[in-house]
Amino acid sequence: MPLSRRAVLGFALAAPVLVACGTTEAARTPAPGSSASASGGGITATDSRGVTVTLAQPATKVVTLEWGPTEDVLALGVTPIAVADPTGFASWDSAVTLPAGTADVGLRTEPSLESIAKAAPDLILGVTGSIPEAALAQAEKIAPVFLLKAADASRPLEQMRENFTTTAKLLGKEAAATPILAALDAKLAEGKQKLAGLTSPYIFTYINVTGATADLRMHSDRSLPGAVAKAVGLTNAWTDAGDPAWGIGSIDLEGLTKFPADTTVLYWANASADPLATLKGNALWEGLPFVKDGRVKPAADRIWIYGGPSSMIQWIDDLVAKLA
Repeated sequence: MPLSRRAVLGFALAAPVLVACGTTEAARTPAPGSSASASGGGITATDSRGVTVTLAQPATKVVTLEWGPTEDVLALGVTPIAVADPTGFASWDSAVTLPAGTADVGLRTEPSLESIAKAAPDLILGVTGSIPEAALAQAEKIAPVFLLKAADASRPLEQMRENFTTTAKLLGKEAAATPILAALDAKLAEGKQKLAGLTSPYIFTYINVTGATADLRMHSDRSLPGAVAKAVGLTNAWTDAGDPAWGIGSIDLEGLTKFPADTTVLYWANASADPLATLKGNALWEGLPFVKDGRVKPAADRIWIYGGPSSMIQWIDDLVAKLA
C-alpha cells in the first residue's frame, strides 16, 4: 500500500560486519554540502557531515537510503542492490523504474543494518539523517557511508545539481550525468518559453485534512519545486521564505483567503488519496474564488518533487500542462 501523504511529508529524516571497499574518516574542515574528486583510479569525496570517504574504485553495489539518491543512481544507469522503502518509492517517483524485487532495507530514517549488511554493498548512500547517529559507526563497518545534504533553501537548484554530480562521481558515471543535466537545462528554457504569457500567480501545496482541520504545506520559491517554477518564470503567490532547509511552511484554510482571486492552486496529487474529497461541503473552501472558478488542479502525480534532474524535468512538463 502506498505511503500516506502525511508519512511522505514527514521531513524529519546488531549487524554482521563486512569488509568495506573503502575508508571513512573525519575531514579537518566540515563541508557545507558535498564534493567528490577522482585521482589515480580512486575517488575521494567529502559528504554533508564533513566526513571524507575514499573509494578504491567507482561504487557498483550501492544501497540507497533516501528516494532522491535512489532516483539519481537509477538515472545514471546503476541499479541499487537494495533501497529504503521501495514500495513508497514506486508510488511517488515515476521518473525512473526500480526493478521489482529490489531488496528492502527498511524505513528511510530507520534502516535495518542487518538488511544492509546482507546486501553486501560497496557504498551506502543517503542524506543527513538517513542513519541514526548512534548507528553510524556500525554502518561504516559494513561499507563506506556517504550522506548528501538533503536540501538547502538558500540554493535549492544548486544543491540538487550538486547531489547529482557528486553521486555520478562516486559511481564513475560523470559521462552519463552530462546529458541528463543538459536535458534539464533545455527543459527549463523550453518551459520558460511556453509559460511566457502567464501573468496570474500560482501556489503549490500539499493538503492534509484531519477531521475538521486542514493543514496546507506550502512551497516557497526557496523550495526545490518552487525554485524550478520560478526559473520558468512563474510567480508564487505565497511569498513567505519557508524553513531553512526545504523552503516549506504551513497555513490553514483561512490563509487561502489572502491570495489573489486569479491564483491557480496546484495541490500535490497521488492516486492513493484525493484530499479535495474531504473538503467537500466546507463553506470556507467552497467560497474561495479560485475554487469557484475551477482554478484548483492536481499536480505532480507520481513526481517526486524533492528528487533529482529526472523528476524536475517531469515537474516542468507538468507545470506547462497545468498552466500554459
